[in-house]
Amino acid sequence: MNAIYDLLRLGDWGLAPWAWAVFGLTAFLVGFSKMGLPGVTILAVPLMAAIFPAKLSVGLLLPMLMMGDVISVLAYRHFARWRYCFPYLLFVGLGVGLASLVAESVDGAAFRVLIGWIVLLLLLLTLVADAMKSRGANEAPPAESPSLAASAAFGCPAGFFSALANAAGPIIALYMLVSRLRKFEFIGTTAVCTFFMNWFKIPLFVSLGMIDARTLSLDAAALPLVVLGGIAGHLFAKKVPQRAFKNLVLLLALGAAVKLIAG
Repeated sequence: MNAIYDLLRLGDWGLAPWAWAVFGLTAFLVGFSKMGLPGVTILAVPLMAAIFPAKLSVGLLLPMLMMGDVISVLAYRHFARWRYCFPYLLFVGLGVGLASLVAESVDGAAFRVLIGWIVLLLLLLTLVADAMKSRGANEAPPAESPSLAASAAFGCPAGFFSALANAAGPIIALYMLVSRLRKFEFIGTTAVCTFFMNWFKIPLFVSLGMIDARTLSLDAAALPLVVLGGIAGHLFAKKVPQRAFKNLVLLLALGAAVKLIAG
C-alpha cells in the first residue's frame, strides 16, 4: 500500500484526513450512481468542489465518471437503444463546444459559484423528471426514433452543463423520460450516451489544464472505490428505500450548492 502511495505521489496533494475521506466518498458515490442510483452523481460535483479548486475538481471528477461509464456500459449495453443516441450525441458535442467558450473566460472563484448555480438548476430539473415519471410519462411505448427537435433541446444543454461541471444527469434523465424508454432501456441508453459524452470532453479538459498526469495519478487511486461503489450499487440499490435515499442526496446536494455559491 505504501509503495502505491509513493508511486502515485499522493502525498504531494497535502490533503487533510477529512479531505481524503470526502474524496473516497465521492469515488464510491460515482460507482454507486452508475450501477444503482443515477441521481447520486449530482452530489459528487459539489463534494469535489469542496476540497479542490473548482476547475481542478471538475477535471478530477471526469476520469472517475469514465471509470463508472465502462462498468455500466459493460453491464447494460445490451439494453441500449442506439437510435436514441444519435443525433442526440451530435448536439451534445455542440454543447461541449459552446461550454469551451465560457470555461476559458471564467476565473476560479466565479467558476465555483457557477458550479453551485448549475447544481441548483439541475436539482430543479431532477424534481421535474420525478414529477413526469410519477405521472406515467414513460409508460407509453417509445417512438421508433427521437425527433430532431428533442435531440437538440436536450443534447445541447447536456453537453454544455456536463463540460462545465460534469452535472448533466438530470437533463439526460429528462431526455430518456420524454423518449418513453422502459426501465432497462433507460439505463442502457443512458450508459452509452454518458460514455461518449464524457469522451467528448477530454480534449477540452486537457487544453485547459484540468486533466494532466498529476490529476490522473490521483484518479488512479480512486479506481478501487469506484469499482466498489459500482458493486454496492448493483447489489443493494433495489433493497434500500430509494425515495428516502434520493431525497437525502438531493438535500445534501442543495446544501453543498448553497455553500459553493456563498463561498
